[in-house]
Amino acid sequence: MEARTETAPAPVRTSERLIAFLDAAIAIALTLLILPLMESVSEAVDEQQTLGDYASEHSWQLLAFALSFVIIAMFWRMHHGIQAPDTPLTQPHLTLQLAWLFTITVMPVVTALTGGLDTDRPLVASYIGNLAVSAWLLFVIALVERRDRTAAGLPVDATLPATPLAVALLFTLTLLLALIVPSYSWLFLMALSGLVRAVLVRLGVVGRDQTAHGGGDAAGGGIDDTAEHSSGIEKRPPPSAP
Repeated sequence: MEARTETAPAPVRTSERLIAFLDAAIAIALTLLILPLMESVSEAVDEQQTLGDYASEHSWQLLAFALSFVIIAMFWRMHHGIQAPDTPLTQPHLTLQLAWLFTITVMPVVTALTGGLDTDRPLVASYIGNLAVSAWLLFVIALVERRDRTAAGLPVDATLPATPLAVALLFTLTLLLALIVPSYSWLFLMALSGLVRAVLVRLGVVGRDQTAHGGGDAAGGGIDDTAEHSSGIEKRPPPSAP
């Protein structure tokens, strides 16, 4: 009588390696932002300019670099709060992540154009439009992350997509206003992202905040033993039996 052999189930691919890849690519994008400034520094050294002369002549390049650095860092922080390393990696999830990464890797190009060309409607639209697309992709990634973790029985907060949705809405509004009056000053609207997020959660657009509703099941597929923090997701122990 032949012994029956059982094959071990295939290991579930998680998002841990993807996160490492994305972190490395984002770090490279941040580094590439400085390249136009390095070229201008070489020219300033050859011309024996003073620091004040250099800062005055390249003030817009310096501002564009600082602005893009802060924005990419903001997107990375949001992604860090959304993507968990133990989430099963599906093909739609991978495709969305790579599409979002494309918008990040484009940032050094649009930043160099912004710092080197005169401000006009197409240039402002390309810069802010890329940010709006990036934010909307991050919102969809948050939705897929919440769905995949719920399907796998992993803890996830129902309000996970709230922050990227707030940022996406504000970037879209900023883009529309910049098309009317071409200016990068509209980006200051991003300071309202916390307020918009609070309103979205309050209205239950992306799920109820469980900490404010007694820990019950949140709308949108939330699990009642989790709470979202800025650094990720913290699992709460189940309540003890009476």
